[in-house]
Amino acid sequence: MEIFELSLRSSNQFMNDFNEQKLKQDKFFDYNIHTNEVFQHRAADLKNRSFQREELSAYLKRYAKRFSGNLEKTLENIERLKHPESVVVIGGQQAGLLTGPLYTIHKIISILVLAKNEEKKLGIPVIPVFWIAGEDHDFAEINHVFAAKNHLPKKMAIKDSPLKKQPVSDLPLNKQKTVEWIEQVFEAFGETDHSNHLLEQLISMIQNSATYVEFFEHAIMELFKHEGLVLVNSGDPGLRQLEKACFLSIVDQNRSLYDAVKIQQEEMHAHHYRSIIEMPENSANLFYHHEGERFLIERKNDEEFFVSEIGLSLSKAELIDLINTYPQKLSNNVVTRPIMQEHLFPTLAFIAGPGEVTYWAELKRVFSIMEIKMPPVLPRLTITLLERSIERNMTEANISLEDVLQNGVGKLIDDFLQSVSPVDMTPLVEEAKQKISGIHEGLIESALKIDKSLEPLLKKNGLFIQEQLDFLHRTVEKRKQQQHEVQISKFKAMELSLLPNLQPQERIWNIYYYLNKFGPEFVGELLNLSYSFNGKHKIVKI
Repeated sequence: MEIFELSLRSSNQFMNDFNEQKLKQDKFFDYNIHTNEVFQHRAADLKNRSFQREELSAYLKRYAKRFSGNLEKTLENIERLKHPESVVVIGGQQAGLLTGPLYTIHKIISILVLAKNEEKKLGIPVIPVFWIAGEDHDFAEINHVFAAKNHLPKKMAIKDSPLKKQPVSDLPLNKQKTVEWIEQVFEAFGETDHSNHLLEQLISMIQNSATYVEFFEHAIMELFKHEGLVLVNSGDPGLRQLEKACFLSIVDQNRSLYDAVKIQQEEMHAHHYRSIIEMPENSANLFYHHEGERFLIERKNDEEFFVSEIGLSLSKAELIDLINTYPQKLSNNVVTRPIMQEHLFPTLAFIAGPGEVTYWAELKRVFSIMEIKMPPVLPRLTITLLERSIERNMTEANISLEDVLQNGVGKLIDDFLQSVSPVDMTPLVEEAKQKISGIHEGLIESALKIDKSLEPLLKKNGLFIQEQLDFLHRTVEKRKQQQHEVQISKFKAMELSLLPNLQPQERIWNIYYYLNKFGPEFVGELLNLSYSFNGKHKIVKI
């Protein structure tokens, strides 16, 4: 493997300004990650806060013991959380099938790399933590992977239909359907020397998993088994006892938190950035769990709350009592999850995807209301995997990797066909259409002198003639593509690999395609490369 970097523009202007240091950092963040000593300052600030270190360590240790294999380094890291100066590098994602899109793997690599680097620099324990969004209930976001078919990404979704708002961490894994689905996915990937081993491994994980989240956890722990990664599932009811104090603060400051988001969003709009968080009016930014599903709690006034979808009303006193007695009945939403994370963990840095960087910027005043600083928000590594065959085809065709990653291959195919064609039919057809249209209009004018009622029919005839010329053009262009099918298929293979559906590779493809093709040590090899958090896009030749 080799790695190099490109400077690519994002479709997210906020991220462009963030990476290019054009952002007014103090308007959106408490720390400027572009300063050299940002993590030293953050570590010093964390010394002034207290955390439930003993209780958190004990909980995480109990939770981790559900995983098989060598957990020695993970358990050691959990124990190190008790150290009064220990900190964490943390990031999270939904529990996608087969770990979901590549960006999940890239985020974990980012967490591990930064934690290792900063432990050396700071001389204190820096623990890598991955936060699984197990309380999320949108199964459609995690129930599929993509595989290539006919030069296009084909979505392969598992056939399971949970309750509409059931948290994924509570969703029972349909083992038979999951095994059948995985076999179909690997068939689409294509059989290799590694397929049987990976399938056996995954089927074993399925048999040892009760839920989709557990299946995800087993896969992650297998891929990163030597790295000491600590997992926390936000949907686990056992975590709620540690969250009670934060829930109480959220209820106490509820209206202020809502208003803080709205004011910060106005700040973003004033600087011409789009906000991401959508809050229903009077949202309490907490969910209530009822009969296996979760529903948004709304605020009627400072002393009354309600859950409209199930007709439940709660006074503030009743909601506080519920938190103290049954905290597992509640969970966080997009606004309060970061606050809960900071309540639980001494966070040195939060590793964020591009969208997360933007939405955390909308929460600066929320952290202020809670009287804590937002941790340094560091964009995760963005990576494109460049297969040798794709690189070779690009070199032969003298095509720029940067051009493909930014624009796809549509124009490249058009330019190629024009360069190899003895004649360009497009202007000829357009000229013919204009001339024939003029002749036809003259004919219509003469015909209408005989019978004006013929006008609709004759205009339809004119359209038909134009359509026939379009048909001629399409037929010739199709034949040109057929004559150069081999080269065009190479162009399409480039786009399919690097920019599928004109989306970044890391948003579409799944790590198991690469494990199946290059072997089970592929992730470990990725992890051993040298990375820099400089806002540049990483290209890994494989």
